[in-house]
Amino acid sequence: MVEKYSLEILNRPDLFYQLINNMTDLVFLTKVNPDKSLSYVILNKPAKELYGLTNESFGRSIEEVLPSNAYHIIKRKYEEAIEKKKPIKYEDMVSVSPLPQNNNHEIIYWESTITPVFNQDGVCTHLLAIVRNLTEQREKENEIQRIKDRLELVWNSVADVMFTFDKSENIVSVNKAFEKLLGWKAEDLVKDKSISFISEDDKEDLRKVIERVKNGETVTSHEVKRITKSGEMIYFLGSFSPLYDQNGDWDGGVVTYKNITERKKYEDKLKELALHDPLTGLPNRTYFLQCLKIEMEKAKLSKLLLSVFALDIDHFKEINDTYGHDIGDEVLKEFAKRVKRAIRTNDFLARIGGDEFVILIPELTEKTKVVEIADRIQQCLGDEWIIANEKIKITSSIGISFYNQFDLEEKTLFKNADLALYEAKKKGRNNYQIYNDQKTG
Repeated sequence: MVEKYSLEILNRPDLFYQLINNMTDLVFLTKVNPDKSLSYVILNKPAKELYGLTNESFGRSIEEVLPSNAYHIIKRKYEEAIEKKKPIKYEDMVSVSPLPQNNNHEIIYWESTITPVFNQDGVCTHLLAIVRNLTEQREKENEIQRIKDRLELVWNSVADVMFTFDKSENIVSVNKAFEKLLGWKAEDLVKDKSISFISEDDKEDLRKVIERVKNGETVTSHEVKRITKSGEMIYFLGSFSPLYDQNGDWDGGVVTYKNITERKKYEDKLKELALHDPLTGLPNRTYFLQCLKIEMEKAKLSKLLLSVFALDIDHFKEINDTYGHDIGDEVLKEFAKRVKRAIRTNDFLARIGGDEFVILIPELTEKTKVVEIADRIQQCLGDEWIIANEKIKITSSIGISFYNQFDLEEKTLFKNADLALYEAKKKGRNNYQIYNDQKTG
């Protein structure tokens, strides 16, 4: 049946021409003349239309019927196919103007396959060229490439850190902001899987986030800490989104990190200001009471003693009135420094307002230790004071209370220290008193 059909085509040139004329590809059958010139034998309709050829073009040298630039390209490729004695394939791009009066040129992409035909003596007698128009395909490819280039430009232009990971949770790509801020390039992370920029205390949190992403969830505005190549800790607001393959299966994710380190520093500064005295830098009343409550719980469990000192600067109002508030502020700062030097490392000094200070003395094994601390404070304060070239005598009254077996509330403990301070002032200032003990230093 196949042989019969093949014979029918060979015996019916009209059917053969009908077939090639209905092809969208261009068909050129070229004869190699004895003088090595080339002339067309068969052209299908699309081939004729390309160069505006007619039946009169047959038998004439292709040099005569083709545009000069096209002829030189075709001649060179034909000679290459003859020399190599095998089919060759190549692509070229042609700029054409659809209409003579139109200055806008259209780009056409061609893919040509040239097959040399040899006789029994090994002489090339004909060349068959099949030319396919790849313009639509190339334009789609070019458009895809333009989109990829634009996405890459956006990817590498955004200020936020971005990276992608695969379903094995390995880094696939990172943007320029990632490289600049965290210090690693994609090839570093691909080559060495042991590299990690996740802080130790964030790893379990990240595991939970990845599980949510695997389940198709987008996790946004998630605060994380990450470590740079140089070891610096950076705070980010992270967004984690899933990626899917062409079958709709989870295939990894894309992560965006917005650097919030400066914001965190600002927030920490605000917290510090909220809990610290701006003049001396010491903790304030709020911070002191928080710590006092914690230490009272510890003392309850450990059975160790806990003491609170309330102290102020004797005749501080007179100092302000005599020397001015600027000098008064310098006195407060120096007072804080001297008291800080006199107490133990784990003791907690705070300024609660004006010239009023408090000290939290935790983990005492015996009450007599507070007497030693009070003596050291008064000794430090007794050394010579020179503030803004002014010699000033500074003393302090101190009230001391203990946390005892009655489980006093922090406010009561605080109040008892104040009552002892009041008693010290009644006794002439520049001394300390212990609540319910009335022992004078």
